[in-house]
Amino acid sequence: MLRTACPKLSAIAKLLREKYDLQFAMIVRNAPDGELRSAQGEVFRINRLMTNHRRKCPLCTPSFTIMTPRRTKPPLLEMVS
Repeated sequence: MLRTACPKLSAIAKLLREKYDLQFAMIVRNAPDGELRSAQGEVFRINRLMTNHRRKCPLCTPSFTIMTPRRTKPPLLEMVS
């Protein structure tokens, strides 16, 4: 599990774990398709929330991504040879 100093990310991760557990419990008890789709939608929603938080939070963004140079495509001639 990811250890982080951000308390909000920890809370979102806990919520995501609860949603996954609920979804798996529904699968085990053979829930109707509508309920399963709803549970899957909740998992996706929480996952997007976590992704957006990581992108915006200064505690969650890795410090090395700012200094890492972007890799460009090689010139076409180098790709052929």
